[in-house]
Amino acid sequence: MNMNLPTPEIGPINHGDANRLAAPPPRTETRSPRVATMKTDLPERKHRLAHSLVIAALLGAGYAGYGWWNYAHTWVATDNAAVSGHVHAVSTRLAGTVSEVLVSENQPVAAGTVLARLDPRDLTVACEKANAALAQAEAQVEQARAQVLRDETLTSKAQADFDRAQQLVRGGTSVISRQEFDTAKAAVDAASAALKATKALELAAEAQVKVATAQVKDAELQEGYTEIVAPAAGRIGRKNLEVGNRVQAGQSLLAVVEPEVWVTANYKETQLERLHPGQRARLEVDSFPGQKFTGTVESLSPASGAEFALLPPDNATGNFTKIVQRVPVKIVFDKASVGNYAGRIAPGMSVVVQVNVREKVNARD
Repeated sequence: MNMNLPTPEIGPINHGDANRLAAPPPRTETRSPRVATMKTDLPERKHRLAHSLVIAALLGAGYAGYGWWNYAHTWVATDNAAVSGHVHAVSTRLAGTVSEVLVSENQPVAAGTVLARLDPRDLTVACEKANAALAQAEAQVEQARAQVLRDETLTSKAQADFDRAQQLVRGGTSVISRQEFDTAKAAVDAASAALKATKALELAAEAQVKVATAQVKDAELQEGYTEIVAPAAGRIGRKNLEVGNRVQAGQSLLAVVEPEVWVTANYKETQLERLHPGQRARLEVDSFPGQKFTGTVESLSPASGAEFALLPPDNATGNFTKIVQRVPVKIVFDKASVGNYAGRIAPGMSVVVQVNVREKVNARD
């Protein structure tokens, strides 16, 4: 069997037709109604979003503005404030050499605690001298009193002799002569004068005893001043003495800081209109960031801080420049809010103060 089949004739190849046959058929793009609608609504959605953002921004700005207005009408704040307290500068009343120092820096002490001692030997000698002078004065008083008793006896005898002589003369008898009478009278006058003199000596001796007694007390006081004691309970600070130091009377040796503290807030005079004692305050001490304390306005200063300055301004000099003055306001801490920070809040620390000025107004209404 002949399996050979006839071969078909192949004409010349047209490259254009070949390209058309090889290229995929063109795709016809068709849009669904939903896609067309979304593209049509896109500008409108952007407009709505922008409108919503504008409204939200306006609402946020309005809320922030209201918050600021409410804060400004509720709180009066200042950062010109610091912690204050009782700081006692301890000094010596007399000059001397430090023989003992019994405390160290930052040590807590009770009132009356001996902090240091001066060498007392010179004052001990002075005290002994004063006691010796007192004993001598007292001996002189005793001697003067004995002389007074003696002169009183002599005066009594002379007076008795004179009285007898006077009676004899009055009787008209010639028992005694005129000379004897005059002698008796002179003896009385001399004894009286001597008695007055010895009484004066007695008074002078008694006065000398008083002077010597005062000198003894002064010497004992001076000797007692060799012990430098704490004037109040607190903690030691600014210690400036060591054993062997030579100190002078009135020289500051150390300080004792009491635990009681408060805040002195220097408010502008333009902020004082709504500030009153009794208003509540919020306190932030810079040393303890994030910790909130509360307090109460206790009092306002009777004058501005400039009036208490070493050189207060004189506005009558012709060089007047108006400057907003600061008035100190005392604010006390609430003990409950201090808590574990008691003893850690020290004078001089910076504080930010906010006082609620509406609370007092509502209380008065």
